[in-house]
Amino acid sequence: MPFYLVIQTSLIEADDEEAAARIAVDQIRSSNKVAVTVKSDETTVSHIVVAAKPAISLADPVADPEDGGPVPATHPAPTSAVEADRKATLKRIVADAFSLLKRRP
Repeated sequence: MPFYLVIQTSLIEADDEEAAARIAVDQIRSSNKVAVTVKSDETTVSHIVVAAKPAISLADPVADPEDGGPVPATHPAPTSAVEADRKATLKRIVADAFSLLKRRP
């Protein structure tokens, strides 16, 4: 499977680099379309506009799979055994990562 370098370029006025990055990401999230440059090698460059997926608002209700009715987005989703296993695995991974970052004498 080939690799592609996908670049989205924006000229942003901001106080610092982090603020500029946040503004650019907010613009991408709120846009209906996003223009990108795609490079497959050093000589092949394509300019493509793709539809952006609309952002989901936390205030919008989401469908409850159990009864088919909407529930507020702040309502916690039911935790399945698979999700619980994933959470436990993620906690172990994070704990291992922190242990590797500790200074050794």
